[in-house]
Amino acid sequence: MDKAQIRAAALQRRKSLTRQQRTDFSRAIITSLFDYLSGQPEPSQNLLIYRSLPSEVATQALLAVDSHRLFAPVTHHHEYMEWHELSETTVWKTGLFGILEPESGDLWDGQQGVTTLLCPLTAFDRSGNRLGMGKGCFDYWLAGQAKHIKQVIGLAFSCQEVAEVPAQNHDVPMDCIITEKEVITCPKR
Repeated sequence: MDKAQIRAAALQRRKSLTRQQRTDFSRAIITSLFDYLSGQPEPSQNLLIYRSLPSEVATQALLAVDSHRLFAPVTHHHEYMEWHELSETTVWKTGLFGILEPESGDLWDGQQGVTTLLCPLTAFDRSGNRLGMGKGCFDYWLAGQAKHIKQVIGLAFSCQEVAEVPAQNHDVPMDCIITEKEVITCPKR
């Protein structure tokens, strides 16, 4: 199957989850994420998060994290993103792709300490390859920033796993994927 077919099939499986399943699975995923982050020998100071779409793993609980500096993306076009620091006074607006984005906030840069990136996805494989929504936002941005990111963690429902995601040379694989069933550590390349 090509990327479009893999994406369509994975999105259909994700959309077939009931609202209660998404709620329960999201809660389990976020709990596993917190456990995973707290158990690391070199903790991240910065957490690059995202606001989820209705059918994705719900990330609203991440906004309450006070153990990390939180940043969320603002997408100006498919090849350009910047990350704004969040606070209790952050004002959210609907961005370019219909996703909530911070209206302002200090910008993240790679010199601000150890950083973990949480990324959305539509499909993943156990090698750490991911498919997004097809716009390339995370891929283009991450290709230029990977040296400043300690780890890339995908948040997904187990039904989004596929045997193989076609990867290109510029794609940066995830270090792990957290589902409602397990934390999948991906092989280093």
